[in-house]
Amino acid sequence: MEILFEHPWFLVVNKPTDLLTQAVAGVDSLQTELVRYLKERTPGGSNPFIGIPHRLDRVTTGVMVVARNQRALRRLSEQFAARVVSKSYHAIVPDGTLLEELSLSQSTVRWIDHLRKIPEEARGEICSAEIEGAKEAIMTVKPCQQAWFSGLGECFRLCEVQLETGRMHQIRLQFASRGMPILGDQLYGSQVAWMDGDFRNAPIALHARRLQFRHPQTAEQMSFEAPYPESWNRLRFEGS
Repeated sequence: MEILFEHPWFLVVNKPTDLLTQAVAGVDSLQTELVRYLKERTPGGSNPFIGIPHRLDRVTTGVMVVARNQRALRRLSEQFAARVVSKSYHAIVPDGTLLEELSLSQSTVRWIDHLRKIPEEARGEICSAEIEGAKEAIMTVKPCQQAWFSGLGECFRLCEVQLETGRMHQIRLQFASRGMPILGDQLYGSQVAWMDGDFRNAPIALHARRLQFRHPQTAEQMSFEAPYPESWNRLRFEGS
C-alpha cells in the first residue's frame, strides 16, 4: 500500500489491485491494512479510526482518500454526496472509430445512460430509465494516446474519464455497452487477460489517476495523482 499523503485528519493512498476497499471481519481489505499500519506505529493503543467516504472495486487501482476521525469522514462524505469531488480515471480499451475520430478532433464525449445492479448477481447492466432500480450514470470520456499491449497485435487506447456520478461498475459498463470493454474486464466482455496470476477477481486496466477535494479541516483545495501500477509497464504508448 503506497501512502501518498498523511495528515492527522485523513490519508491519501494508492490502492493496489486484488484488494477490497471494505470487507466483513476476517477478510483483508484496504481498511484493515490501514488500521494495521497505523496501529504498528502506536503499539498498545486502541484501534485507530479509518472511515471510508468512497470506494474502488477490488479489480481497480488508484488514488483514494480515507478519514482518520468522524468529523473528517462526515465532511468528506458530504463532498462526495454533493458531487464536488473531481474524480479522474485512466482506462485502456480497444481502439475504434468513435475514439479515433474524437482523438483527431481533440474532443470529449459525455455519455449518459441508466444502469442497475442485476438482482442477486455481482454485476450490473445498462437499462432503460423505467426499469426498477435504474440510476442515471454520467461520465465524460477523452481519448488520449494509442497503446499496444505486449504480445498482442490489437491496438488499444488510453482514455481519461471524468465521473459525474458514482454507480456500481459505471465506467466498466458504459465502455462495454459501446463495444469497448476495458482491457482484462472479462466480466463485461474483454477477451484479453490483463494480468497473470492467482487472483480472486482478475484485475483490469482501470486506474483512479487523480482526485481533487477540499481539505476536511481547512477547506483548502487538494489534488493528488496516483502513479500507475507496475502492470501498466507492459503497455507501449504512441511516441514512446
